[in-house]
Amino acid sequence: MVYVSIVDIYAGKAIGHFEDAGHGSAHAFTYATLCFFGGFPISFVLDKIAERAVYHGSKGTHSERELPSPGSSGSTEPEVSVIVDVNQRVGAPGKELDSSADCNNNSIPERGKRLVHMGLLAAMAMALHNMPEGLVTFVGYMDSITSGITTAIAIAVHNVPEGMVIASAVYFGTGRRWKAIMWTAIASISEPIGGLIGLAVVCGGQMTDTVFGILFGLVAGIMVYISLKELLPSARTFDPRDRVSTWCLMMGMLIMACSLIAIGFSQPEEEMLEEVVEATGLLEGSEAAVAADGA
Repeated sequence: MVYVSIVDIYAGKAIGHFEDAGHGSAHAFTYATLCFFGGFPISFVLDKIAERAVYHGSKGTHSERELPSPGSSGSTEPEVSVIVDVNQRVGAPGKELDSSADCNNNSIPERGKRLVHMGLLAAMAMALHNMPEGLVTFVGYMDSITSGITTAIAIAVHNVPEGMVIASAVYFGTGRRWKAIMWTAIASISEPIGGLIGLAVVCGGQMTDTVFGILFGLVAGIMVYISLKELLPSARTFDPRDRVSTWCLMMGMLIMACSLIAIGFSQPEEEMLEEVVEATGLLEGSEAAVAADGA
């Protein structure tokens, strides 16, 4: 998400759309940067909404199921402290692990809530991110069937890791597969909605490059916020010695880079589009000349 947000959405699409709207390179960069950092307060608001939704919905279910029994809450804490002290002196690793596991059970509900919170926040950002991708797929299909299909396949491969982020967070936070599938599906519904927006534009609506620049800038900021505040810290809690987290981060960047390369090769070249526009203009001019001669 970090690589895609900075390299593709912010540096590529947001700045590019502001330049296409007629702004100079310096102004386009400034506007895109303002929108990028404007995504942070929006992310903060979405963060609070997801937090309220998670903690409100889990008051009487998830936390009660995983908390220790009432009868053992008041009498086991001294025993645990004694067992840990004895094991540290004697060196019985098995019992030490058991006692530490008992102590860590109290943090399981809170960890589950944080995972669900992270999954919901990621789903909101993915929904905003997928809507322009649906529009891009529709535009590619309007250019040619081959371009539309290849763009759709490349974006689908590109969305697989994003869906894994949502599904894994919600599943490990709730233990329910249907909730993971549900929230992943909700995040993906926005992509066909983006295609419908493209259809509405073709049928007579209008969506300017400035609007696209603002949208892409905000989405880039939101996704970077989620990655740095939610995803990376959560990964480090499961990998405190950083044995795989950083390597997986770099591997994810490589996968996203390959998917962006595939998307770039699947879209028509700019020179080809200019030739099509020029040919269309010449054809319209010749038709007008023929009509004038006939009159």
